[in-house]
Amino acid sequence: MRTFTTAALTAALSIAVGFSQTIPASEALHHVGERTTVCGQIAGERTAANSRGTPTFINLDQAYPHEVFTAVVWQEHRTSVGALPASGSVCVTGAITEYHGIPQIQLLDRHSWYVPSLSDSNHYTNSDGVKVHSPAYSSGGVPAPATAQCRDGTYSFSQHRSGTCSHHGGVDHWL
Repeated sequence: MRTFTTAALTAALSIAVGFSQTIPASEALHHVGERTTVCGQIAGERTAANSRGTPTFINLDQAYPHEVFTAVVWQEHRTSVGALPASGSVCVTGAITEYHGIPQIQLLDRHSWYVPSLSDSNHYTNSDGVKVHSPAYSSGGVPAPATAQCRDGTYSFSQHRSGTCSHHGGVDHWL
Protein backbone atom coordinates (compact mmCIF):
# COMPACT_ATOMS: atom_id res chain seq x y z
CA MET A 1 0.00 0.00 0.00
CA ARG A 2 2.83 2.43 0.87
CA THR A 3 4.44 1.87 -2.56
CA PHE A 4 1.15 2.59 -4.31
CA THR A 5 0.61 5.74 -2.21
CA THR A 6 4.14 6.98 -2.94
CA ALA A 7 3.75 6.28 -6.66
CA ALA A 8 0.34 7.96 -6.72
CA LEU A 9 1.66 11.06 -4.93
CA THR A 10 4.69 11.28 -7.23
CA ALA A 11 2.45 10.97 -10.29
CA ALA A 12 0.04 13.59 -8.92
CA LEU A 13 2.89 16.02 -8.27
CA SER A 14 4.24 15.42 -11.77
CA ILE A 15 0.89 16.11 -13.39
CA ALA A 16 0.22 19.14 -11.17
CA VAL A 17 3.37 20.98 -12.21
CA GLY A 18 3.45 19.75 -15.80
CA PHE A 19 6.60 17.63 -16.01
CA SER A 20 7.38 13.98 -16.24
CA GLN A 21 10.60 12.98 -14.52
CA THR A 22 13.78 14.93 -14.03
CA ILE A 23 17.00 13.38 -15.29
CA PRO A 24 20.68 13.88 -14.41
CA ALA A 25 22.99 15.63 -16.88
CA SER A 26 24.95 12.41 -17.54
CA GLU A 27 21.79 10.76 -18.87
CA ALA A 28 20.67 13.83 -20.80
CA LEU A 29 23.25 13.20 -23.53
CA HIS A 30 21.45 9.90 -24.26
CA HIS A 31 18.20 11.83 -24.78
CA VAL A 32 19.25 14.59 -27.23
CA GLY A 33 16.18 15.77 -29.12
CA GLU A 34 13.76 14.53 -26.45
CA ARG A 35 11.64 16.83 -24.31
CA THR A 36 12.29 16.49 -20.58
CA THR A 37 12.72 18.39 -17.32
CA VAL A 38 16.03 18.97 -15.55
CA CYS A 39 16.33 20.55 -12.09
CA GLY A 40 19.22 21.93 -10.09
CA GLN A 41 20.65 24.77 -8.04
CA ILE A 42 21.54 27.91 -9.98
CA ALA A 43 25.34 27.80 -9.94
CA GLY A 44 26.04 30.73 -12.21
CA GLU A 45 24.94 32.80 -15.16
CA ARG A 46 27.02 34.13 -18.03
CA THR A 47 26.05 36.16 -21.08
CA ALA A 48 28.14 35.70 -24.20
CA ALA A 49 28.11 39.36 -25.27
CA ASN A 50 30.53 38.79 -28.16
CA SER A 51 28.55 35.88 -29.57
CA ARG A 52 26.05 36.20 -32.39
CA GLY A 53 22.57 36.27 -30.82
CA THR A 54 23.89 37.12 -27.34
CA PRO A 55 22.90 33.94 -25.45
CA THR A 56 22.73 33.76 -21.65
CA PHE A 57 23.92 30.47 -20.13
CA ILE A 58 22.54 29.43 -16.73
CA ASN A 59 24.43 26.55 -15.11
CA LEU A 60 22.38 24.26 -12.90
CA ASP A 61 24.29 22.22 -10.33
CA GLN A 62 22.58 18.89 -9.69
CA ALA A 63 23.44 17.85 -6.15
CA TYR A 64 22.77 14.15 -6.71
CA PRO A 65 24.59 13.10 -8.69
CA HIS A 66 26.91 16.13 -8.68
CA GLU A 67 26.69 17.28 -12.30
CA VAL A 68 26.12 20.51 -14.21
CA PHE A 69 23.44 21.12 -16.81
CA THR A 70 23.09 24.32 -18.86
CA ALA A 71 19.92 26.26 -19.70
CA VAL A 72 20.20 28.72 -22.59
CA VAL A 73 18.18 31.89 -23.12
CA TRP A 74 18.71 33.60 -26.47
CA GLN A 75 18.34 37.38 -26.62
CA GLU A 76 15.17 37.13 -28.73
CA HIS A 77 13.48 35.06 -25.99
CA ARG A 78 14.58 37.04 -22.90
CA THR A 79 11.34 39.01 -22.61
CA SER A 80 9.07 35.97 -23.01
CA VAL A 81 11.20 33.85 -20.62
CA GLY A 82 11.10 36.53 -17.91
CA ALA A 83 13.43 36.92 -14.97
CA LEU A 84 14.76 33.71 -13.49
CA PRO A 85 15.78 33.77 -9.84
CA ALA A 86 19.43 34.66 -9.17
CA SER A 87 19.86 31.73 -6.76
CA GLY A 88 18.07 28.67 -5.43
CA SER A 89 16.52 25.73 -7.24
CA VAL A 90 14.98 25.89 -10.69
CA CYS A 91 13.65 23.31 -13.14
CA VAL A 92 13.84 23.78 -16.91
CA THR A 93 11.73 21.97 -19.48
CA GLY A 94 12.38 21.56 -23.18
CA ALA A 95 14.15 19.57 -25.86
CA ILE A 96 17.68 18.55 -24.97
CA THR A 97 20.46 19.74 -27.27
CA GLU A 98 24.21 19.22 -27.04
CA TYR A 99 26.98 21.78 -27.38
CA HIS A 100 30.57 20.51 -27.14
CA GLY A 101 29.47 17.54 -25.03
CA ILE A 102 27.41 19.64 -22.59
CA PRO A 103 23.66 18.99 -22.46
CA GLN A 104 21.45 22.07 -22.76
CA ILE A 105 17.81 23.07 -22.82
CA GLN A 106 16.80 26.25 -24.60
CA LEU A 107 14.25 28.30 -22.68
CA LEU A 108 11.61 29.80 -24.97
CA ASP A 109 9.02 31.32 -22.62
CA ARG A 110 7.88 31.58 -18.98
CA HIS A 111 6.45 28.05 -19.21
CA SER A 112 9.95 26.65 -19.91
CA TRP A 113 10.98 26.91 -16.25
CA TYR A 114 9.62 26.84 -12.70
CA VAL A 115 10.83 27.00 -9.13
CA PRO A 116 10.18 23.63 -7.45
CA SER A 117 8.08 23.49 -4.32
CA LEU A 118 7.64 21.06 -1.45
CA SER A 119 4.51 18.94 -0.89
CA ASP A 120 3.93 20.41 2.58
CA SER A 121 5.20 23.02 5.01
CA ASN A 122 5.35 20.87 8.16
CA HIS A 123 8.21 21.31 10.62
CA TYR A 124 9.46 19.63 13.77
CA THR A 125 11.85 20.64 16.54
CA ASN A 126 15.00 18.51 16.59
CA SER A 127 17.02 17.38 19.62
CA ASP A 128 18.97 20.67 19.58
CA GLY A 129 15.75 22.69 19.79
CA VAL A 130 16.07 23.83 16.16
CA LYS A 131 12.98 24.02 13.92
CA VAL A 132 13.56 21.75 10.87
CA HIS A 133 11.36 21.10 7.83
CA SER A 134 9.75 17.65 7.94
CA PRO A 135 10.51 15.23 5.10
CA ALA A 136 8.56 16.23 1.99
CA TYR A 137 8.24 15.47 -1.72
CA SER A 138 9.69 18.01 -4.14
CA SER A 139 7.93 19.07 -7.34
CA GLY A 140 11.29 18.79 -9.06
CA GLY A 141 14.91 18.55 -8.14
CA VAL A 142 16.65 18.51 -4.82
CA PRO A 143 15.41 21.24 -2.46
CA ALA A 144 18.27 23.55 -1.43
CA PRO A 145 18.58 22.63 2.28
CA ALA A 146 17.91 18.87 1.88
CA THR A 147 20.47 16.56 3.46
CA ALA A 148 19.16 13.15 2.29
CA GLN A 149 16.60 11.50 0.08
CA CYS A 150 14.49 8.87 1.78
CA ARG A 151 13.55 5.54 0.22
CA ASP A 152 9.95 6.71 -0.24
CA GLY A 153 11.16 9.60 -2.41
CA THR A 154 10.81 12.37 0.17
CA TYR A 155 13.68 14.71 0.98
CA SER A 156 14.93 15.02 4.55
CA PHE A 157 16.30 18.22 6.06
CA SER A 158 17.66 16.48 9.15
CA GLN A 159 20.71 18.02 10.80
CA HIS A 160 21.76 14.72 12.39
CA ARG A 161 22.17 11.33 10.73
CA SER A 162 20.55 9.44 13.61
CA GLY A 163 16.87 8.85 12.88
CA THR A 164 16.94 10.46 9.43
CA CYS A 165 14.09 9.10 7.25
CA SER A 166 13.06 6.72 10.06
CA HIS A 167 9.36 7.01 9.14
CA HIS A 168 10.08 7.10 5.38
CA GLY A 169 11.77 3.75 4.73
CA GLY A 170 15.26 4.82 5.73
CA VAL A 171 17.86 6.84 3.82
CA ASP A 172 18.20 6.09 0.10
CA HIS A 173 21.21 8.39 -0.28
CA TRP A 174 22.88 11.32 1.46
CA LEU A 175 23.16 14.63 -0.35
